[in-house]
Amino acid sequence: MDKPRAFRCVEAMRPIALAHVAQVAQIALAYVLHKPAITSVIIGAKSDKQVKDNLAATTLRLSSDELGVLIEGVVR
Repeated sequence: MDKPRAFRCVEAMRPIALAHVAQVAQIALAYVLHKPAITSVIIGAKSDKQVKDNLAATTLRLSSDELGVLIEGVVR
C-alpha cells in the first residue's frame, strides 16, 4: 500500500467531508459512485451505524470542483 498517497487522499477528502457534514468514508464512497463506469460498491461495515453511514453516501452529491480536488488528491 502506498501510505503517502493514502494520506494525501484522506487529506483531500477531509475538508469536503466537513463541508457536507459527512464522514471521510462517505466522501470516498460518494467519489467512487460518481464514476460513470461504477454501478455499485462493496462495503465492509461491521456495525449498524457503519451500514447507515455507508448508505448515506449514496445521497451525497459532489460538485465538479470537489471531484476535481479528489482526483488531484489521488493523482498526485
